[in-house]
Amino acid sequence: MNYRETAKDIIRLVGGKENINNVIHCVTRLRFFLKNEKEADTESIKGKPEVLTVVQQGGQYQVVIGQEVVKVFDEVQKELGNDMKDSKAVSSPSKSKNPVIMFLETLTGTITPVIGFLGAAGILKGILSLLTTSQIIDTEAGTYILLNALADSLFYYFPVILGFSAGKKLNTNPFIPAIIGGALVHPTIVSLVGETGLTFLGIPITLMNYSSSVFPIIVAAWLCSIVERWLNKKLPISLQAIITPLITIAIVGSVTFLAVGPAVTAIGNGIASAVLFVYKFSPVVTGFLIGGFWQLLVVFGLHWGLLPIVINNVLQNGSDPLMAMLGVSILCQIGAALGCALKAKDKQTREIAIAATISSMFGVSEPALYGFTMKYKKILICSSIGGGVAGAVTGLIGASYFGVAGGVFGFLSSINPAGIDISFYGFLIAFAIAVFGSAALICIVGYEEK
Repeated sequence: MNYRETAKDIIRLVGGKENINNVIHCVTRLRFFLKNEKEADTESIKGKPEVLTVVQQGGQYQVVIGQEVVKVFDEVQKELGNDMKDSKAVSSPSKSKNPVIMFLETLTGTITPVIGFLGAAGILKGILSLLTTSQIIDTEAGTYILLNALADSLFYYFPVILGFSAGKKLNTNPFIPAIIGGALVHPTIVSLVGETGLTFLGIPITLMNYSSSVFPIIVAAWLCSIVERWLNKKLPISLQAIITPLITIAIVGSVTFLAVGPAVTAIGNGIASAVLFVYKFSPVVTGFLIGGFWQLLVVFGLHWGLLPIVINNVLQNGSDPLMAMLGVSILCQIGAALGCALKAKDKQTREIAIAATISSMFGVSEPALYGFTMKYKKILICSSIGGGVAGAVTGLIGASYFGVAGGVFGFLSSINPAGIDISFYGFLIAFAIAVFGSAALICIVGYEEK
């Protein structure tokens, strides 16, 4: 791929520099915020061989590139110039946007940058579990202690990292919510969790363990963005560098401890309990629906309503059965791409399918999803059946994930830190059904290449 020419063509086809308010990227997509989406030549963009598809949702014009998106993004930034790169041109240009869409967009922009790191940390924890279970490494050994600290640091200090990420997404100083996130997991605060009689200026404080929490710091970052903007309008420029952070940290930090943290945590726990109630009502049906149709939710951007909840469950409770079902949905995309690679008659199609298979193995399913599953009805049906059956088996067995690694690395997430149990064996069964079952169905049924 010629990244420079691809970037130039995409910029031209979305309406040129003058039609672009801002552009960011996630794992596989260029996310444009356009002044007028009608000026973009969507069909021409879709017709480019370097582009998998175009998705328009939540005020974003998303050009799906695949794993090479970062290199294309770098060239796009060069073409747009440094002014665009450093600009705080509103990343959500439409202020009349639906509040639900705005909320989901904030979650997307906050969590997407750290998902890869969550996967990496989960893989390292899974490897350590495997090594200790097989008695290759002792938990008292210095090697284990050091590696375990590296694996745990992301999860323990998650509010700090999410605070920074949310600050960037909300166009506020990211260090301010990161500092508040650090206060939430400060050793002194953690040591006082459960203590009674504590007050702040006479107001009772309910301290909670916010390590690995997701939602409280995101709300805090939103409050930071409001307070900081207001202060910067009222204060002289000479005072903004010190006084604005001082007042914002003091006000938002206090409000977070007194009200936001306890309230948001209670709401998050309530939602998580409701989701798990549905799961307990029928694990098999839940597994079939999530395993078979989760990837369709990804297409429409609806997955962001549930993904933060299951990630929060894993971080707070140490495991989550729904996360295992989400992992299965990615596995069925491996099967979809593999089946296409085995059945394809065209050499170029086969090569693309092999690349999509490898990509899905590492948890990036969009090349397979947009390159094959969404293009061919029979592949969609076969992969949905494979994923649905695998998800149902996962629910029947009662398997859980103890991390958030996707693709073939899911076997590491399925290892219980206390020792290998039914979750690991359930993953192996689900893997075989989702990958080889989906691929076999595609080979049997076939599909018409167009």
